[in-house]
Amino acid sequence: MVKAYIMTSMYPGSYTKALNEIKKINDIEKISIVTGEYDIVVKVNVKNMEHLHKLTSRLHTVEGIEKTTTQVIEKEIDLSKKLRMGF
Repeated sequence: MVKAYIMTSMYPGSYTKALNEIKKINDIEKISIVTGEYDIVVKVNVKNMEHLHKLTSRLHTVEGIEKTTTQVIEKEIDLSKKLRMGF
């Protein structure tokens, strides 16, 4: 399995339509609207790098997305249990 964050830059005024299209794409775990250099961060979980390439290519066809940058996750540390326990 390959997990990655795909940061997207959007054209102004294109969020609603683009989000509706992004929600339809398989293998997306989370969609976050963020501030800063990027507008939307998409977390994906795919079978392999070829599938990641196909998914990012699909994102490029979504109207409103200007560009994407992909960051493959090498290691993920989940602290959510620790946070829920108050540590």
